[in-house]
Amino acid sequence: MTTATKGDVTLRWLCFGALGWAVLVLQAGGFTTSIHAGMAFLDWPLSNGSVNPPGWLTEIDKFAEHSHRLAAAGLGLLCLAIAWTHAAREPRRIPRLAAYAVLVLVVAQGLLGGFRVMLDQLNVGGEGNFKALAFAVTHGVNAQLTIALLAALATSHLGTWREATGGSDRLRSAARAALLATFAVIVAGALMRQSRSTMWVVEPTITGLFIPSAGEGAAWWFNLLHRSGAILAGLLVLRFAYGLAREGRRGLALAVTALLTLQTVLGVLGLKLPLNPHVRTIHVVTAAALLSTLAAATLLVHRREGALRDA
Repeated sequence: MTTATKGDVTLRWLCFGALGWAVLVLQAGGFTTSIHAGMAFLDWPLSNGSVNPPGWLTEIDKFAEHSHRLAAAGLGLLCLAIAWTHAAREPRRIPRLAAYAVLVLVVAQGLLGGFRVMLDQLNVGGEGNFKALAFAVTHGVNAQLTIALLAALATSHLGTWREATGGSDRLRSAARAALLATFAVIVAGALMRQSRSTMWVVEPTITGLFIPSAGEGAAWWFNLLHRSGAILAGLLVLRFAYGLAREGRRGLALAVTALLTLQTVLGVLGLKLPLNPHVRTIHVVTAAALLSTLAAATLLVHRREGALRDA
């Protein structure tokens, strides 16, 4: 295998290292949301005016929020290194632009988290909390997009990418449908989590798993769209996995199917165990793993031989 085929090992490991760290940041953020600790500190970017606030190692809400902030700061530094090293070492234009985009998304993620805190009802007063909720939802969705883009960038440094020949038109269409449907379900899930409608009672029937039995208004629709939309998204993901297997990509098909199965089980457990924050947190992390795998797979099946020589 030639050096060109192998790619830059430093860039590859830097991207995969940042990807792994980003998952830890997501886990910390997801757990913070699951235990409703997002406002453990009323200031930002410091926590009670300090990088080592009293009580953050002994009080679970403060630990969750402050560890999330510290981990996010570390991710920002990693993404700055990714952008700099790609500017210096990566000859391909599209991966360089993707590296810059990752940095932009991470900076935006920090600002979104800050606005979520500073515009919260506890800081600004008032009767509603729409602004903070909007920033919280965007913060959650942007986290998923950041990890997916990091995964796509890391994929571009694999020999698998450099040797890929793409897939059929039918497979590419299935890939796009699965990716977009999964992202839509994630958006609905973020709306559902931030509106705190995840603890509604589930009726002991099959339909009770997908149709909320309590609640009203927009929050009821968020819940319905996330639960029922997951059915459509799951079918589209399975269709894509079947297409991957038919075209000889059985390993990738198995990975997609396994992540979908795990995500489905976690979703049902989350409804059955509404007071368990760990199940809901792992559900969020697995969603990111599924979306990222779908994003990487979609890029692979869209690669045409010779068409993306410099990409």
